[in-house]
Amino acid sequence: MGQLLLYVKAARIKFFLGITACLFGFQPYIEAQQYDVTFESLLNEMTDRTVVTKKPEFPYKSLQNSSYNRASVTPDDPVGWFANGDQGFDLRKEMNNGKEESVLMECHGPGVLTRIWTPFFYKDFNDRQGPDILIYLDGAKEPTIRTNMIRLLTGKSFAPEPFAVYTCRAGDLYLPIPFGKSCKVTVEGDSFFYIINYRAYSPNVEVQTFQPDFMDRYHATVEQVGKELRNPPPFTKGEKVCFSGSVGSKRTETILLPEGTSAIRNMEFKLSAENLPQALRSTVLEIVFDDIPAVWCPLGDFFGNVNAVDPYRTWEREVRQDGRMVCRWIMPYKKKGEIRIHNYSSFPVTLESDLVVSPWKWTNDTYYFHANWWTDEPYLANPVRDMTFVEVKGEGIHVGDNFAVLNPLPWWWGEGDEKIYIDEDFDRRFPSHFGTGTEDYYGWAGGVHPSREDEFSTPFLANIRVGGETRGFTGENPHTRGYNICTRSRSLDAIPFNSRFRLDMEAFNFSTGPDAILQYALTSFWYGKEGATHNRGPMIEAAASPVPQIEDLEKITQTNKFRIKDAVELEDIQPDSFSDGLICKVQAMDNDKGDAKWSMAKQLLAEAKNVGDYLSFRFGEQYHPKKVILYLTTTPVSAKLNIYMNNKLVIEDWDAYSPDILNKELDLGVQQPVNNTFELKVEVAGKNEKASAYHFGLDCILFKDN
Repeated sequence: MGQLLLYVKAARIKFFLGITACLFGFQPYIEAQQYDVTFESLLNEMTDRTVVTKKPEFPYKSLQNSSYNRASVTPDDPVGWFANGDQGFDLRKEMNNGKEESVLMECHGPGVLTRIWTPFFYKDFNDRQGPDILIYLDGAKEPTIRTNMIRLLTGKSFAPEPFAVYTCRAGDLYLPIPFGKSCKVTVEGDSFFYIINYRAYSPNVEVQTFQPDFMDRYHATVEQVGKELRNPPPFTKGEKVCFSGSVGSKRTETILLPEGTSAIRNMEFKLSAENLPQALRSTVLEIVFDDIPAVWCPLGDFFGNVNAVDPYRTWEREVRQDGRMVCRWIMPYKKKGEIRIHNYSSFPVTLESDLVVSPWKWTNDTYYFHANWWTDEPYLANPVRDMTFVEVKGEGIHVGDNFAVLNPLPWWWGEGDEKIYIDEDFDRRFPSHFGTGTEDYYGWAGGVHPSREDEFSTPFLANIRVGGETRGFTGENPHTRGYNICTRSRSLDAIPFNSRFRLDMEAFNFSTGPDAILQYALTSFWYGKEGATHNRGPMIEAAASPVPQIEDLEKITQTNKFRIKDAVELEDIQPDSFSDGLICKVQAMDNDKGDAKWSMAKQLLAEAKNVGDYLSFRFGEQYHPKKVILYLTTTPVSAKLNIYMNNKLVIEDWDAYSPDILNKELDLGVQQPVNNTFELKVEVAGKNEKASAYHFGLDCILFKDN
């Protein structure tokens, strides 16, 4: 229906303008060359690799609107700053044509929508329809585009692949939608999860507003650009620089580039070794241009291949089935350049390298290419923290990043939001880009435990690897156990900055408990003006160390303490809400005295004072019914309790009094999530006449597949 509406409008516009032209003798369309930015120029920009090598011709800010949790206000409040539940938040509600709409994005002035993301379901995992998206351009009272949002983003409306693609339980729209004066994006009814990236141009930039007939008028350009994005053509018009040979242990080989103003146009490597997983990490690519360090990154991490060769193809990089790694980012230099291949491993590696270098015109606006790598010690689930890919001081453009995480568990590892700071964001201490989850940033969605079947690659997004490590695993499906690797290359959504840039990602492990530990490695790609500096120097010791394995993480988490497998430790998470005056504290429990045992020998003690006092928790990203088991403590000072799940009373007047201190298992039955969330509420209903207080103790909660 949305596609039909679009083209019916187009027909009406053409008819009206055609009649007007006949009557008044002028061209029905303003010539495209009268604009600085047009729909066709944006399409061509998507396949023009030179654009990001210099300062944008027409200045713009790269901005984002999303459904991030509005409890995130300041880093001074860690609870709000790392709040999950990033759904259903929008700019405002408004009535249009008698129907309520949620406003997702609004921009006053010229710009272009560059990317829109949403899951392929709406609220309920089984609802694959969802609402219509409405895009109002240049202050029009009627939307220029109205179509089903999920269909539009998954390539089933007017935008064809690869401009709109289904990835993994989500859709991503990359078709540019330019506007000359303003843009407002809404959905009918309530919003869900969404991310919208857009450019806001300087007011004096003339931008051609998207018209419904553009898909027909520029059909040939759409077809050609789409073809190139799916099958990137090789660059061959230049001087070939080749290397083939062995790089000894702890040795470096240097590849000199042609002198004079030039640029690397294509770069290919193939690595072989007796221990290839280790070689991918310990063979480091270093590039120096004009005596300026530009790239320092393990070869495998540069290409998103950590611990194994995993083929994929994007517009800028790919790894082929035979292990050949290809990079198509242009890398200019003024006078000279060299590539250094460091082998920090204890064994020799064999490297084949093929580069194409061509002459280049250097101007005051030309940028150097940069790639940086960072890793750290493994992180336990708590506390949640922000990790920095890179922070740059100076002028440049951010063009992509890789995210690798090693997970020893077969469960979901994600939910960390990206936070991107640009220029004045540092003064206001709030990012221009605040996301809704790591997997959302990389173009896909949860809903189920991911597996190897969820791997994909598109021109700008790839889920390169999803766990699947079976070594030492005895369960049915290893899911995300092992390395999980995502990459994103930026096209029209590239992020220019004038003075400062920082990309953060939350280390937010959705799993909890003593076994929840993750090992991260982050790679960033950017262009910078001469003089730009960054905070990511060489990490030789980390590259030389054995590439981390599941067994290394398991050694850290091994404990002799009793624990309930896969349970959420309630003392380790922040309550969603609690009544005034109720005091919460973590209490150590003695598992060596008697038969009673508490998971991880701890509990959350709630010291309530009155009937009606309560404590509640929210557990997000739940898409299927689960059998829920709550573990509580009975004591001489414990109250009678009402237990609610999603505001429904499931256990009434349960007496937590006993003369001895015991741990009890309470079956709450099979529960259905509401808005993809389970909410647990424990309320004081009264007390046994023998009880001396209104206290209650909560150990952990277990959600089991039904």
